[in-house]
Amino acid sequence: MTLVKSRAGTWLLWMFVLSGFSGLIYQSIWTQYLGLFLGHSSYAQSLVLILFMGGMAIGAWLVSRWSSRIRRPLLAYALIEVVIGLLGLSFDGIYQGVTGWAYAQVLPMLPSGQLQNVRWLLAAAMVLPQCILLGATFPLMSAGYIRLQTHAEGRVLAGLYFSNSLGAAIGALASTYVMLPAIGMPGTVFSAGLINILVAVMVYPLSKQERPLAPDSALVPATTARTTGTVASRPLLILLVAGLTGAASFVYEITWIRMLSLALGTTIHSFELMLAAFILGIALGGLWLKNRADRLIAPLATAGWIQVWMGIAALASMFVYANAFEWVGWLMMVIVHSAEGYGLFNVASAGIALLVMFPAAFFAGMTLPLLTLALLRQGHGEKSIGQAYAFNTLGAIIGVLAAVHLLMPVLGLKYALLSAAVLDIGLGLVLLARYAPASTRWRLPPMVPAAAISAAAVLAASWLVTFDPAVLNSSVYRFGSTSLGADTKTVFFKDGKTATVAVIERNEEDGPVRMISTNGKVDAGLALQADQAPTSDESTMVLLAAIPLSMREHYDRIGVIGFGSGMTTHTLMGHAKVGAVDTVEIEPAMVEGARHFGDRVSRAYSDPRSHVIIDDAKAYFASVPKKYDLIISEPSNPWVGGTASLFSTEFYQYIPKQLNQDGLFVQWLQLYEITPELVNSVLSAMLVNFKDAKAYLANEGDLILVASPHGEVPDLSADIFRQPLVAADLARIGVTDLRALQDTKVLNRRGLEGYLALYPHQMNSDMFPVLKLQAPVARFQRTQVADFDAMGSAPWPLVRSLGGPMPASERSFGTNRLSLASVRQAEAAQEVFAALVEGSKAPPSAMSEFDALQVDALRGLAAACELDSRPERTATMIFSLATETVVFLDSARLDRIWGKPTWLRCPSNDATVQAALGLVAAASEDRHRDVVELGLELLDGEHGAALLQDGVSGYYIMGAMQYAALSEGDPAVAQQLMQRYWSRLDRKAQGNASLRLMTLLATRAEHGGRSP
Repeated sequence: MTLVKSRAGTWLLWMFVLSGFSGLIYQSIWTQYLGLFLGHSSYAQSLVLILFMGGMAIGAWLVSRWSSRIRRPLLAYALIEVVIGLLGLSFDGIYQGVTGWAYAQVLPMLPSGQLQNVRWLLAAAMVLPQCILLGATFPLMSAGYIRLQTHAEGRVLAGLYFSNSLGAAIGALASTYVMLPAIGMPGTVFSAGLINILVAVMVYPLSKQERPLAPDSALVPATTARTTGTVASRPLLILLVAGLTGAASFVYEITWIRMLSLALGTTIHSFELMLAAFILGIALGGLWLKNRADRLIAPLATAGWIQVWMGIAALASMFVYANAFEWVGWLMMVIVHSAEGYGLFNVASAGIALLVMFPAAFFAGMTLPLLTLALLRQGHGEKSIGQAYAFNTLGAIIGVLAAVHLLMPVLGLKYALLSAAVLDIGLGLVLLARYAPASTRWRLPPMVPAAAISAAAVLAASWLVTFDPAVLNSSVYRFGSTSLGADTKTVFFKDGKTATVAVIERNEEDGPVRMISTNGKVDAGLALQADQAPTSDESTMVLLAAIPLSMREHYDRIGVIGFGSGMTTHTLMGHAKVGAVDTVEIEPAMVEGARHFGDRVSRAYSDPRSHVIIDDAKAYFASVPKKYDLIISEPSNPWVGGTASLFSTEFYQYIPKQLNQDGLFVQWLQLYEITPELVNSVLSAMLVNFKDAKAYLANEGDLILVASPHGEVPDLSADIFRQPLVAADLARIGVTDLRALQDTKVLNRRGLEGYLALYPHQMNSDMFPVLKLQAPVARFQRTQVADFDAMGSAPWPLVRSLGGPMPASERSFGTNRLSLASVRQAEAAQEVFAALVEGSKAPPSAMSEFDALQVDALRGLAAACELDSRPERTATMIFSLATETVVFLDSARLDRIWGKPTWLRCPSNDATVQAALGLVAAASEDRHRDVVELGLELLDGEHGAALLQDGVSGYYIMGAMQYAALSEGDPAVAQQLMQRYWSRLDRKAQGNASLRLMTLLATRAEHGGRSP
């Protein structure tokens, strides 16, 4: 019989592993679901923790009230698991229904002051019932297990605590790394529901072995008599300790996660690794206690020592954390920045999280089983299990609220952690003073040495540990450096409710630059002085405002998502015909910190038309009765936690509902630390929800998308330059006229749709968050998307054919010009023309040294009438210089350099040279049929194979022919060219995005084309 019960107990432990596994899946996925509704992952994490713990406290307390009347706890447990499972199976449908109803019906009817409360109530309604049921599972399973294995309460409690926590740790990792990428959020939460039902089915047969609890049974083992200082009639102290240590533990967890986010990054992967590390420590603490608990004479005295050591371990974590930045910096230096390297980085990150969290979490895993065991030994019966669990989880709620709303904002990370450690130590000293016997050897109460050791630890942590803001905000997880440099100082630093915000100032060669960062990631940087060169961020933020402002004469209402530095709002306020601007920011410290940019963003604060709202943008816009003429979205990078949902198809379905009939939407999208596939995941989500869209470049790394849900996106207008303040902001970044503003144009909708076909991708969705999951990998790999910038400098008028500007006859290039390949190329083309046609000897500034050598060589061969001496080499030089000039010079200059080349003294007699000159001349004059004929002559001629393999000649000829076919609307010719020559092209040319897009557009001029 004993063997049977042992096997039954082992089976129950395994079932509770599965229960913990599904429970953490719920917590993890609920965080992401509610993050979409509440607007930021930090708020969602806090709310889910509060609801999770609050619901479990209610459930555990209810079980404690009815425990003695439950005849078969395991049967009750199985029934509850079934209900939890059914709710899990239907959760996605419930969420979609409730949130859809809220956005469409409820939120628009409410004043802004009630929005947050209503959102929280609705979120609670979605998950609280399941949380209450989850809270009932531990006390029911414990009671049923104890009835099967009497006189082993300590082993049972610690074993269940271990198994449930172990399953939870595995669930935290599995949900993020395995289930979410494979089956999305709906599939993951559905799977958790299936697991609950499976657990119920497996536990049910064991419930048949249960026997009702005898009326006089108090579950008091023989060891009770030996328990020192136990007062059976007063369990309140023990329950208070359970509650307060629960509060301290969750202050640890939340503070550690914020701290480690500064070192490891605020990605979904880093959060789940930290959570798993914390829970694993708790699990192993329970495992260590499992075979020792029943031999303890005074569990409360042991609990006292555990509390003291837990507090000291938490203090010690500060010293470990102080070195974490150096460890991460070393990892970033030695690990290869690849997808495989990212996996290794995650493993190492888990190790760092364990080093910080594990010791204190290990002790935390023993406290609740010990306190519950003490209550059982005092004779309080099964109800004490639910009571202790309820107080512990209630304390966890207090810890979450205190950490987020009081300790971190008021005291900062260091002292928030220290205060929780002092609380644990204080609880331990109280237990030691009341329950621990005096030492027979030293004749001192145990609390005396414990207090001395604790005091030394507190003083050491207070005096010796310093959290240097320069280190905390070094973005070591991106760049591998633990320092911002000796010439950098911290201007502002605050641990906000959702993020740690800092403003740092760095002295550059031409003056100081200030940067604002969240959790170590710089979101914006501005030069402080008017005579300094602008930063790349300035061009992005000014153009985010100026591009849409140039498309309409006036805007009555504008919404901006994300405050950042405040410069976008500042630029908008420079336009006299802008009405109200609502800038919605979820972190108050961000708005506070941006004030340190001073006059550079002053209009965002001082202009009465500017309104800064601290809220979730999606919920706020839904509540505003009037719609907007323009919404600009400039959140942080997509890999940052809580941000990727602002790039999803669900978000783009929502935005048109908040716009007026002719309203516009502007989206910033990074092109650094991202892949083309992920860019396409956003583009596809946007294009399916908007009728028209156009793409602009602020610089090489920042894409600006302007979309219209109902009509076409208007063209850029020169009217914007009649607004003096905005014109001054534009002039600072090198945009002094309409032509310079037009240089930012890259692709229209047709081009964007073509780009989608170049790279396989999955549409980014809230339910299948490909961007959230894969963007951290791209960030680690340091990948760049150069395609859009390269398209602007393509040697055929690709951008022009997709709505870009014509070449300007006269152009001047100042020092503060836009950092775009097309602008650099236009300047270089003028220098090539001056050197080749006019014989200018001026040192090149934009033209490359290689092009200068080619110009000299070609002029020399032409002057000596030796172009035919090496025709293949001559043709290559012609095509190379054509690449630099044909698209970027006006027709008059093109005629002098290629149409009727004045630099060519002697006509060529070689067929290859003649065809090369003729093709370039035809391309410069838009004689498309001649381009195709001459191209075929070249590629099928004597030097055709060599030209195709040449990285410049084959690339230019093939592209020129495909552009000619595109312009003529002849997809059959384009298809034949691709089939005939594509496989023989140089590999670099085959991989060129501009050439691939050109070929794709040409072959898809009619239906039936295919991508090369």
